[in-house]
Amino acid sequence: MSSLLSHPTPRFNRPYKVIIFVLASLLLHVALVTYTYQSGLLTVDDIDSIPTKTIRASLQVPIVEEIPPTPPKPVEIVPIKKKKIVTQAPSVKKVAVKPKPVKKKPRPVTVKKPAASPLPSPIKKPIVFSTPQPSYQPKPKYPSIARRRGVEGIVIFEISVANNGHVNQAFIIESSGSSALDKAAMQAIKTWRFPPSQFNSLSNFKQKIEFRLNAY
Repeated sequence: MSSLLSHPTPRFNRPYKVIIFVLASLLLHVALVTYTYQSGLLTVDDIDSIPTKTIRASLQVPIVEEIPPTPPKPVEIVPIKKKKIVTQAPSVKKVAVKPKPVKKKPRPVTVKKPAASPLPSPIKKPIVFSTPQPSYQPKPKYPSIARRRGVEGIVIFEISVANNGHVNQAFIIESSGSSALDKAAMQAIKTWRFPPSQFNSLSNFKQKIEFRLNAY
């Protein structure tokens, strides 16, 4: 007997205890709810007394104004003018044609040639002689005496030139004031040469020679 009492109870008894506990809790909740309704703590009127808010919504449809149609323009009826049909042919005007005048051929005009005039006599033009320019003119030697003294001057000659270009004669028209310069100028001008011409011997020419210290 003792061995039977010492064995533990089987595990299958536990689920029955849970079910009994759940049922007991449900009964307690039902009892509490019925008690509150019976005692007047909670009524159905309390729920209905809560004010409800009503939301009103209205749709406004835009009013479209109907535009009356424009009346059509009256069509003007233009009367068609009837053309008059002329049955008679138009009268033809008679035009008098004048005869064209006959042009007469002009007579040839004979032009009398003037008598041949004698040839004009040649006009003699005066012969103009220009002063010939020397083609060869060496400078005169500056005298040492005049150079030491610083003498300068100009000698003017009147010369006659032969047709072959050589100087025939030379005359001093204006002296330089120094005899040494005059002699040196005379020696130099006799060696000058001019272009040969048949008009050289017809007249005399003037020629000058200058003595300048800076030019030598």
